[in-house]
Amino acid sequence: MKSFIPINENGLAMILARTCCRSFNPKKAINDQIIELILKAGQAAPSAKNRQPYYFLIIKNKLCLSKIAQASYIGRRRQFADWDRKKTEIMIKGNSYLNSNDAIILQAPVTIIAFRKSDLNYQEAQPNELNIKEEQSVANACYSMLLAAWSLGIGSAWLCSPLYIKDELKAILGKYGVKWQKNWQPRTMIPLGYPLRELTKPKRKSLEEIFQNIN
Repeated sequence: MKSFIPINENGLAMILARTCCRSFNPKKAINDQIIELILKAGQAAPSAKNRQPYYFLIIKNKLCLSKIAQASYIGRRRQFADWDRKKTEIMIKGNSYLNSNDAIILQAPVTIIAFRKSDLNYQEAQPNELNIKEEQSVANACYSMLLAAWSLGIGSAWLCSPLYIKDELKAILGKYGVKWQKNWQPRTMIPLGYPLRELTKPKRKSLEEIFQNIN
């Protein structure tokens, strides 16, 4: 039996090699044309009924990002307040926002905050079903942006702290001219930057552990 050969081997290799980056070159900027390409890749992702229920903020302001990193650190500690101290420190990675998970946004030249932007009219009819579809659509768009960034030689990561700090984000971003919309739900932060060092992809489970054939 002949081996299957993909039409675009480079594209498949890129998908298989992509991994998260948490150390960025702070001296190497990302131009706006590349950011636009990454956003277009997100918009090209599958979206339930083509509703595209997302909105993205592109943040380069370091003071703004510093405030968000601090709020994220506090939000994570609050989220895991019921855990014992050791587990909390492992989860948060440090006893200061400067060495926490989210401090990497201070290195990255650009950070994207992704929001779920719900269709309020449709929610009134089917709120539960639509929310699930919207979450899937936002996640699809974000992962497409991660892949696009990787294909352009840019590292990225997926940070969940916006889930914990909606009110803090609203207050911080309002000071930078952002008019918060009532149908926004913050979902993730994606720091973008050129990797500071070579990246190694973590080992994945064997295929046998994650699928079953029904013939």
